[in-house]
Amino acid sequence: MSSVSIKMQGNNSKSIDEISSILQYEINANLIAENKRIFDNVNVILLSFEKYFMRNGSYASLTVLLTENGNVQTADIIGSGGGEGIFNFSWGANSDFADMAERVLSKNGFAIE
Repeated sequence: MSSVSIKMQGNNSKSIDEISSILQYEINANLIAENKRIFDNVNVILLSFEKYFMRNGSYASLTVLLTENGNVQTADIIGSGGGEGIFNFSWGANSDFADMAERVLSKNGFAIE
């Protein structure tokens, strides 16, 4: 199975709760799970999406981990799956899915590390 990973740093213009809501609204996919945790002063939100890509006839997965510790925000984006057949070609579905999240985060104060 192929995957794509993108690491980003935020500028604290919005809280990760706001960022999570924006992602859920703007990502054109099914939200599978949202988990929130607070450890001491660290806020963590894990989002999991899935989307069917017709070009390869299978589902791709998008996982976004948002963390906020004081004035430090990070986003870890992983697009995976989307492969079909014996060679498991995704035809770029996992990359397109990860890029979708990266564009949303970039519009909201995040930059690639």
